[in-house]
Amino acid sequence: MSWTPTIPEFLVVTLAIAIALHVLVRLIETWQVWPSGPNSVPAIGPTSPILSYIGAFRLMFDSSRTIQEGYDKYDGLFRIADFRSWTVIVSGAQLIEDVRKAPEDVLTFEAAIDEAIHALAPKTRRSHFHIPIIQTQLTRELTNSFDAIRDEVGTAFFEVAPLTDEWSRCPALDTTLEVVARTTHRTFVGLPLCRDPDYISMCKDFAMNISKAAWVIRLFSPRLKPLVGRPFVNVPAALESCIAHLRPEVEKRRENMKLYGKDYEGKPQDILSWFMDDVDGDTDEEKLRHVAFHLMIINFGAVYTVATSFTQALYHLAAHPECIEPLREEIERVTTDEGWTRAAMGELRKLDSFLKESQRISGLGAISSYRRVLKPFTFSNGMTIPAGMTIGVAAWSTHLDEAVYPNAHAFDGFRYVVDNEENGQAQIQMVSSSPNFLAFGLGRHMW
Repeated sequence: MSWTPTIPEFLVVTLAIAIALHVLVRLIETWQVWPSGPNSVPAIGPTSPILSYIGAFRLMFDSSRTIQEGYDKYDGLFRIADFRSWTVIVSGAQLIEDVRKAPEDVLTFEAAIDEAIHALAPKTRRSHFHIPIIQTQLTRELTNSFDAIRDEVGTAFFEVAPLTDEWSRCPALDTTLEVVARTTHRTFVGLPLCRDPDYISMCKDFAMNISKAAWVIRLFSPRLKPLVGRPFVNVPAALESCIAHLRPEVEKRRENMKLYGKDYEGKPQDILSWFMDDVDGDTDEEKLRHVAFHLMIINFGAVYTVATSFTQALYHLAAHPECIEPLREEIERVTTDEGWTRAAMGELRKLDSFLKESQRISGLGAISSYRRVLKPFTFSNGMTIPAGMTIGVAAWSTHLDEAVYPNAHAFDGFRYVVDNEENGQAQIQMVSSSPNFLAFGLGRHMW
């Protein structure tokens, strides 16, 4: 009787073959050896090229306890083997500040995220033109876009979780993914595309699947990453789908610009328009492809992370019902006095504190603020990190450090409101980074 492998069995066999090929390639390639010396960064786990895989697997499958071991054992810096070289973990206010202040041509955020994205789409031209657009134009436009954002949040919630007189089952992450994707793309591409079910489904699937792929391809050498990542996310196919959805809207806007000028009356002020204004390319088709690819990149960065953070906050709220009434009272009072405006959102101090505490306790990972070392970088304690390594900050360990946060392992939804009222200081909002709050990264790259 012949054997026909099922899809899961096929994936297991494919993964086993890929791992065998990877080990062979790694034995041939040169392991990136850490230079020895009096100022060498101490390591957690084995340091030899083959035995270092033990540390790499620990980092991959048990990152929180592995990072905590180094955090407790060493003061400031330690390193853990990754599958290609070393990841240096940073802790302590001064050393974290060193990372924040480092020039982009020495420690770079872009190179750290490029590896996952472009490994899965190796033929796509690299560019970071989208970053200044997000940092400047999108930030400036948020006040003017607030009504549209509020409208999309409300409309999406009432459609995916309609109010009823009875209890109903509502999957938390699936629901928040739909709401966040629609709201995000309201500012990216506007109506009606942000409510197109096929387009939103593509955006959600891409954001979730590329996160899974990025986690798995860490195991493999660069030449094997596209092969291994393909079962999780087909970037070329997703790109073609995105282009097909964007094409009618892009062509309409191009026609308006030809007829009425680049800044025609009624021109949408959204990411798509700004990308179209700044994108380079020899042909309209090349420009469209470039716009679509970068829209997918920022979709990856925005949708899944925000939806996960919001879902965690919902779980914390369910676990701490004593916070519900104070939050509701604050929201009703502020919006009654000031209306639903961006400025009013800044007055929701208890809500901001609750969300910040949720991120402190749960967060998005044990490590944040990844940077690729482009040039040798020396910390203020004298330790030097060679080029080619990766740096990350010990987020969870810092957030759960009793010396940083009293009673750190307990959830206190209004922790920051109380602290600032006692100290007579302005409340530091959740979206602001500091050496003690690292959920969203550091400096210009809050991710």
